[in-house]
Amino acid sequence: MYLGKRKIRSAGRNSGSIEVTLPARLRLMEEVECRFIVRDGPRPEIVLQPDLSAAQSLFCELWERLRLGLDGVGEIDEFSPAHFALALFLPPHWDERPPLAYADALAVLRKQAGGEEHRPEAMTRVLAFMGVAAGRQLGLEGSLAIAFGDAVAYLMTGIPAGLGTDFERGMAHRICWGDGRAQQPLGSPLDSNVWRQARSGLRGVYDQFCAWQEDPKVYSADRGKWYRALTVEMGMHISSVEDHTGS
Repeated sequence: MYLGKRKIRSAGRNSGSIEVTLPARLRLMEEVECRFIVRDGPRPEIVLQPDLSAAQSLFCELWERLRLGLDGVGEIDEFSPAHFALALFLPPHWDERPPLAYADALAVLRKQAGGEEHRPEAMTRVLAFMGVAAGRQLGLEGSLAIAFGDAVAYLMTGIPAGLGTDFERGMAHRICWGDGRAQQPLGSPLDSNVWRQARSGLRGVYDQFCAWQEDPKVYSADRGKWYRALTVEMGMHISSVEDHTGS
């Protein structure tokens, strides 16, 4: 039995009512319109079906921006849920299809609307997993496709997605900005002009990843060299800190 639509509301951020009504994790669902349905039977149930069309529209919009930025690399398909594992929250692990979380999309939408909650990493995660799917369509495989997605998200937001690709992300930064230069602010990933400005940098990153894929020995050597240099740099930093504290 369909009862109508209502928005999830909270009586106040400090009242605790939303935590009583819903698990605290679902606080992000505030103001999301839901369909109320009653299922009759020996154990009647009240079912809430959230309208997540705004989040789905955001996924489509960001994918179109990504297509624009990668136009100099190659053509990728239009957005399709079949390329992703859509879920309310990100799963702890994934295999075949990169995940997209409605929770991240809702956080981005809330920030756009001027909400108090600020979760910049939400946009980064969405872009990273979209970048993984795009990289696969463009011919990258395995860990390089994952690293490409992380690199794209980092270049566009300045925030790592935490996919364990420090070396590849660092090389992407070097290709775009050069050694010793800080991340340059580009603007909102929802701005088409930002992606047009990033085209040449993204093309350079993709070309490097393709070169690594074609010659795994060079890739392995470059990774080893980078981590050795990082180890030396960290050792020098620790030594200077010890000298300073000792004096």
